[in-house]
Amino acid sequence: MVRRWLSLAFVVCAALLAGSSRADSGAQTLVLPFRSVGISDTTLLVSRDLLIGELQSMGLPLVAANVNATVLPGGADACDNAACASALGRENGATQVVYGSLSKLGSKVIVRLNVVRVEDASPYYRDQLTSTTIEDLDVVMRRFAEGIVQGRPNSDRASVESVTEAETVTPARRATRTGFGLRAGFLFPTGNSFGGTDRLTNIHGVYRYEFKNFQVETTTLFGLSWGDGNLDWTMLDLSASRLFGTQDVSAFLGAGFGVHSVTVARDQIYSYGGPYPYSYVDRVKQTETAPTLDLTAGLIALRTYDFQAILEVRFHYVLADFDEVGGNGANGIRVTFGTSSNPGQMRDRNISSR
Repeated sequence: MVRRWLSLAFVVCAALLAGSSRADSGAQTLVLPFRSVGISDTTLLVSRDLLIGELQSMGLPLVAANVNATVLPGGADACDNAACASALGRENGATQVVYGSLSKLGSKVIVRLNVVRVEDASPYYRDQLTSTTIEDLDVVMRRFAEGIVQGRPNSDRASVESVTEAETVTPARRATRTGFGLRAGFLFPTGNSFGGTDRLTNIHGVYRYEFKNFQVETTTLFGLSWGDGNLDWTMLDLSASRLFGTQDVSAFLGAGFGVHSVTVARDQIYSYGGPYPYSYVDRVKQTETAPTLDLTAGLIALRTYDFQAILEVRFHYVLADFDEVGGNGANGIRVTFGTSSNPGQMRDRNISSR
């Protein structure tokens, strides 16, 4: 019974997907000559012929221009709006019309295509793709044909036969100063937290992303504070800080959050009365994995170089009470200093130019 229902659901879903993803197989389609912006007539003719061939190979019915109708304009005078496309479609007995333009920009060709039904005022399909070279236009036209035949509003989904060369190029991104550094120092508990200990030793690795006016820092797994049986292990820390100034020595102020595994230890004194009274000290511990909140402030020195010295003061607050060991939590002020290395002078120049 379950198998029967699953089979029925599969058939229904397949039918719905097929019906919603494919264009009307009976639509009579007219492909107009493309408008040219800096493109040769030969490239225009070949591009249109490639699109027509791809549409035919995918089973979409096409109509040829009616010899008794108005001559289809081409080149710089070609139809490139829905009104004239619909009019030419009616004159030639088509139910929908493909029109668009090819524009040259350096070595790239920008292709814009639209499909409008002759009874509609605006196209139901429109898209723009970029061909990095003239030779890549055959792939671009196949992508357009796939989108038109399948009735998608755009052609963002490629097949294995229609991945364009432009999509294989890594997109440009604005540069940042990035680098890894080590910091060490001490965490001074506040409010009798961390079992009442005086201080914990801290060491952690930091990956920095520095921009002109702010920085983002992250510590993953490699962060540890320890002392007197207490342990604060950084699973993940993420903080963002505002940088003040662009000189060699700059101050910063920010906030962050994270996830830490924290063990708090406290010495508990037990006393017993009776004819033979005695007392003893036992160490109790509680471990929690909890979110943390931080406020950060500090100084960055040698900022214009690819090597920086950093002093940071951080108020560290763990969102757990640790009731089993006194309930004073695990909070404190952490003071650390260290270095950060930013390889790549070109990235530094990009930072200073913005």
